[in-house]
Amino acid sequence: MTAQVNIGIIGAGAVSDFHHVPGIEIDPRARLVAVCDPNEALLQQRQSEWPVHKSYSDYAELAADQDVDAVIIATPNFTHLPIALKCIEEGKHVMCEKPLGLNFAESAKMYRAARDKKVRHMTAFTYRFAPSMRYVKHLLSTGDLGEPRHFRSQRFLEWPETSWGWRQVKELAGAGDLFDMTIHRIDFAQDMLGPIQSICGAVQQFVNRDKQADGTPCDPSEVDDWSSLIGRFASGAVGVWEGSTLMKGYHNDGVGYEWAEVNGSEASAVYKLTDPNHYWIGRPGGNLEQIPVPDDFLVYPGSPRDPKVGKPSTVFRYDLISEFVAAIVEERDAIPGFDHGALAQAVADAVLVSSEEGRWINIDSDLDAE
Repeated sequence: MTAQVNIGIIGAGAVSDFHHVPGIEIDPRARLVAVCDPNEALLQQRQSEWPVHKSYSDYAELAADQDVDAVIIATPNFTHLPIALKCIEEGKHVMCEKPLGLNFAESAKMYRAARDKKVRHMTAFTYRFAPSMRYVKHLLSTGDLGEPRHFRSQRFLEWPETSWGWRQVKELAGAGDLFDMTIHRIDFAQDMLGPIQSICGAVQQFVNRDKQADGTPCDPSEVDDWSSLIGRFASGAVGVWEGSTLMKGYHNDGVGYEWAEVNGSEASAVYKLTDPNHYWIGRPGGNLEQIPVPDDFLVYPGSPRDPKVGKPSTVFRYDLISEFVAAIVEERDAIPGFDHGALAQAVADAVLVSSEEGRWINIDSDLDAE
């Protein structure tokens, strides 16, 4: 593999514009060469806004393009499986937005296909790349926090109570807040503390979302706008997660609010999305203290990003591209891979079952089971 990685993006919407294209533009090893979207007007718009590239309306044509080495999939959830399988069949390396599929079975199928074809695969779990998140993991791994006992996560957003479009159709999205936001927190909890063994969870819908932003009526939402779970890790630690899109007063210029902490036998450590270049640590008998993240953790290893440039709660997301490209160039597994995406989805699937049946669920996450 040469040092130049030619990337195609399937899905030209806001996520690609916000995360992926800026990440490509700052990495000298990467080049955007092709974009696919069924929306012809959006394709034309991106021609003037993004680096010069080919345009496709059919993802199969982009997948077959011999100039494309790797593909980023940023399309509605229900399309991830067929698009990924086609790109993998054509020998492309693939990064895919979360959730990988509509359920664990779809996600595991994507993982097996990529593994068997020996292409690089990555799940777009951006929050793993937040500097303070990475440093809290470092504190855990070095034993500075002692024996990990508790994990706690809150992700609160104040979104308009109007239609989410395809995202509120269960058949197309799978779930709401749970698959869109809480699944990130499930992933980075497992990254830090190991696999979740069993959970008790709940989801709920408070808003019908039966109107468009302009007041036009539409079919009501079928998915959750609040999700929560209690989990037991295989290590013996426990965790609590809560997410909502309805939290008044938590707008924070669109960033929302996020707090995640690990409580160990020797110390507690905290990550906050609104200030990801600092972490908080508390020792016995004291209070949480705000401390700058060490310089070595401000950017992901190998990332060309300047940590002094840009809004901290946004720019760490660009490191996702750096890791994807590095894995391709270095011919190694990307982290987090499709396996991590599938394992997080196994837990999220179990939350839906637990909520419906009102009981604890043991996590079944055999990636090889078909």
